[in-house]
Amino acid sequence: MIVYCCQDLIFATKIRATAEAAGVPSRPTRNTKSLQNRLDQIDDGKLNDSVTGVVIDLEMGEQGLTLIELAKSHDPNIPVIAFGSHVATQTLQAAHDRGADFVMPRSQFTANLPSILDRFGGKTV
Repeated sequence: MIVYCCQDLIFATKIRATAEAAGVPSRPTRNTKSLQNRLDQIDDGKLNDSVTGVVIDLEMGEQGLTLIELAKSHDPNIPVIAFGSHVATQTLQAAHDRGADFVMPRSQFTANLPSILDRFGGKTV
């Protein structure tokens, strides 16, 4: 299951719809508590699928960077993909420094979204 955190609701819908079309389970998260529950396989008090990838929109600011750290501290093998504005080079670098495995501009993420979800959505890490 892919877990995604996205500031823009329209973009979050694009991630969810692309995942659904690819047959990849996906769930949103908005904060550390929600992400921790998903990583612990708890969703609304019920067991859920294991997390096979985390996608973070760097428009979330410091909260997005904190979510990267949380995911990597929970399990360093879970791939974390972070994306943001191509001009926000410091934020992109901060995501890499905090442990994101893949950091890319929003345009690259959008162009490769189906293959990213296919690659990280179906395998158990």
